[in-house]
Amino acid sequence: MQRVLFAFLALAPAPSAYADSLTISGSYRLRVEHLENTFRILDPGTDQIIASRLLLHVEAQGQNLYGGFILQDSRTWLDDEFTPLGTDDVNAAEPLRAYVGWRASSLLQKGDLFDAKLGRLTFDIGSRRLVARNRFRNTSNSFTGVHVAWSTADGITTRAFLTLPVNRLPNVLERDRLRNNEFKLDQERLEQLFWGVHVSNVPLTAGIDSEWYLYGLREDDRPSLPTRNRDLLTAGFRARMKTGTWSLELESAYQSGDTRATTLPDDVDDLRHRAWFVHAEATRRIHAVWQPEIVFVYDYASGDSDPDDDRFERFDTLFGARRFEFGPTGIYGALARSNIQSPGLGIRLKPRQDVNTSINYRAAWLASDRDLMTTALLRDAGGNSGSFVGHQVDIRVRTPALHGRLAVDIGGAYLFKGKFLRDAPNAPPESDTVFAYFQT
Repeated sequence: MQRVLFAFLALAPAPSAYADSLTISGSYRLRVEHLENTFRILDPGTDQIIASRLLLHVEAQGQNLYGGFILQDSRTWLDDEFTPLGTDDVNAAEPLRAYVGWRASSLLQKGDLFDAKLGRLTFDIGSRRLVARNRFRNTSNSFTGVHVAWSTADGITTRAFLTLPVNRLPNVLERDRLRNNEFKLDQERLEQLFWGVHVSNVPLTAGIDSEWYLYGLREDDRPSLPTRNRDLLTAGFRARMKTGTWSLELESAYQSGDTRATTLPDDVDDLRHRAWFVHAEATRRIHAVWQPEIVFVYDYASGDSDPDDDRFERFDTLFGARRFEFGPTGIYGALARSNIQSPGLGIRLKPRQDVNTSINYRAAWLASDRDLMTTALLRDAGGNSGSFVGHQVDIRVRTPALHGRLAVDIGGAYLFKGKFLRDAPNAPPESDTVFAYFQT
């Protein structure tokens, strides 16, 4: 499939032959991360990493036809033997996007907009909780296939896609190659299929807009690609409302299908998958200096209530992002949208128009005290360690420099470990976790 795609893109007429404009752009990001007192079962007590990401983008725009190519080069240094290094950190010299597209207006009705893309693609869809192009993470999700979007004159937008997820290589089975930042071309597999339909800007009542979606994911094992053989349908909605100084948001999704509990080769038991998540958020804007906003949030994502039955109830976040809600990731990433219930409070400030500051607090419990805490690889199958994960405080400051040519981002997190992280079998003996990063 991959060879066919790139052969098609190579033989297709060059987009510049039809282009009214040709844009070449790029960015380079360098981040230093440091962690003290791990919460994971296998990590060193102290860890550090330097991560770099280079993006080079070429795009040609014509009246209707367009095309583009993005090269992503993501590398790391200073990692240790047990650093949680994976394909979310390293992906050297990889074509992240390579696509051709066609767009038109008033195609099906007056005032509509139609856009179709084919090739290797990246998506941001809806809230980005289930399908996202990652930003803070050092690598991004990409997909090979087709994406179509149609917007009516009154703003209702329908998006549909049929893709093969791109598997980043080398993977964790080739850890030495990952640690050495070696190049290996990413691949799609016909055994993996991801499709979806998403409809947005649908008015419910005056002042309330909604989104509705259905995603399907199907995958099977290969010797070089161990998977959980997921066969999932995810149906959900999202509603948003603004009234005066308040903004309200509610999103929920339900999953059904079949999956396996692990990716181990000897795990051949297909389990009935039934899971769900909900996110509720209320934001209060205050008319004052520094433009403060106070954000109240609550997240719930189900966990597997009984590891010994024939059901699997842990919510699968698919290809979503989490930094914007659960704190920094990288070698930290303590909280995730899986087996969790977590209320939180955040404050956003703008000391200057181009400076953004956020301070966030979350308390976190396992949704099921017998299920895995996926980010820590810790589990108490008997539920004897309780469900309280702990309190997390994270801070972030972003500001431009050098007349806007440089972006500076400083942040960190402190995890006050709760009973589960202290008492679960094989829990590390270290005290509370401290994490800091600096990136430009």
